[in-house]
Amino acid sequence: MMLLLQVSMSAFSKMIIKTPAPACLVVNKVLIVGNSIVEHDPAPSIGWTGNWGMAASVRDSDFVHILTRKIQAVNNNCLVKFVNIAEFERNYTTYNLNKLKIFRAFKPDMIIIKISENVNDSTSNENNFLGSYKKLLQYLDPNGKSVKVIVDGFWIKPNVNKIVKQVAIDGKYDFISITELSYDVSNTAKGKFAHAGVAAHPSDKGMRLIAERIWDTIKKYF
Repeated sequence: MMLLLQVSMSAFSKMIIKTPAPACLVVNKVLIVGNSIVEHDPAPSIGWTGNWGMAASVRDSDFVHILTRKIQAVNNNCLVKFVNIAEFERNYTTYNLNKLKIFRAFKPDMIIIKISENVNDSTSNENNFLGSYKKLLQYLDPNGKSVKVIVDGFWIKPNVNKIVKQVAIDGKYDFISITELSYDVSNTAKGKFAHAGVAAHPSDKGMRLIAERIWDTIKKYF
């Protein structure tokens, strides 16, 4: 049974690495890269009929759409695109990055990347998930001009989430941790879906909190 963990403000601050906003940066194109928490097509066999962030009750309640509204409330010219790369998470050692060429061609000013949940935690170090993650970022932004915002996983995956944080440290990118949100069962969809995998995803409340954490870090760029 999950226990509610009370996190102090000082502890919360340790979960976020912030970098100063560069001068003269204009963010008009944002790319959000993730997995089923970002977007999932209907899967009736597991009780999921939406085509948005899994377990959100409606499209507007997933974190991508909440975050998009926050961004566009400040800059209504900003274009936000998003993509589910769960296939990369599961097969990062062999994944063909050219499958993402349309998003590379988008030339985003900011890349928000929130992956980890589908990576095998026990083999992530020996299979060099760190190197694959960095290659993914390099592919999406070959000229190194995009702002990178790194978000770890909603689920508890100690090795993978440590690697994700290391990517942020090595690249001096903004880093946001959301893992402890899952310690509070009300932030998950448990009880709302019969399928355990679907129910483990963020609830509307969890999605809102994820969006708020990301916005708190990226609003300096807008």
